[in-house]
Amino acid sequence: MTTSTAASERKRAALAKRVASIVENTPALDIHTHLYDPAFRDLLLWGIDDLLTYHYLVAEAFRYLQLPPQEFWSLAKTQQADLVWEALFVRHSPVSEACRGVLTTLHLLGLEVNKRGLSQLRRWFAKQNLEKHTRRCLELAGDQFAL
Repeated sequence: MTTSTAASERKRAALAKRVASIVENTPALDIHTHLYDPAFRDLLLWGIDDLLTYHYLVAEAFRYLQLPPQEFWSLAKTQQADLVWEALFVRHSPVSEACRGVLTTLHLLGLEVNKRGLSQLRRWFAKQNLEKHTRRCLELAGDQFAL
């Protein structure tokens, strides 16, 4: 390898390292989040039942559920979440992007899904301070704030 080729390779590697560092450390502003500022209270979606009743997961669960959509929508949110959890995370492997998103979120929050049932996850979320939890989620995602 010539000296100029080696220098060129070092410059490319240094540039790639710098770009990766900038991208990784640049905060994002997510204008399409489902995690709102706590001031929005009733519009804020943040617990395990809200994660599980996200429309992508519900649509996916309908492939396995043996009840009509109108009956599903008449259930309480906890019952809907129970059905989605059972269909997508217990009876079938959670392989879709939406399922992986739930698992990634729980993992980043320090929750081991394979050792916790849905009731344990609900208890964990119920103990969280809304403002601190929201801030932590945004920090984990690299977001500055939610709109």
